[in-house]
Amino acid sequence: MHTITLADATITTESIGRDSESRQQYRYAITTASWQHTGTDIFSGVNAEADEIEALTSLLSFLGACAESRAAGGGENSDLFPDAVGEWAEQNSDEIAIAASDLEN
Repeated sequence: MHTITLADATITTESIGRDSESRQQYRYAITTASWQHTGTDIFSGVNAEADEIEALTSLLSFLGACAESRAAGGGENSDLFPDAVGEWAEQNSDEIAIAASDLEN
C-alpha cells in the first residue's frame, strides 16, 4: 500500500491482484474530512509487476485531466470522478501536478 497526503486529502493505492487479462488491478481511496471516494479501475499493462507508486501516478494523471477539463468548462474528462472529487481536483490542480512530477522523478 502507498499513501500520500495532498492538500486536505489522503490518497492511498493498493494492489489487489491480477485481472483476467493478467494486468495488475489497484484499489484506491481519496479521503477528505467531508467525503471519501474509492475505486478499482486503475490497471497496469499486461504481466506487469505490482507497482503502487505507478498506480498513484496514473490516478494523479486522471485527477489532473479531470481538473483541467472542468476548468475549461467541461469536456471528455470532466466526469471521470464524482462531482465532489472533480471539484476537489480542480481546486488542488497545482498540488496534483507537483505530486505527480515528484513521483515521476
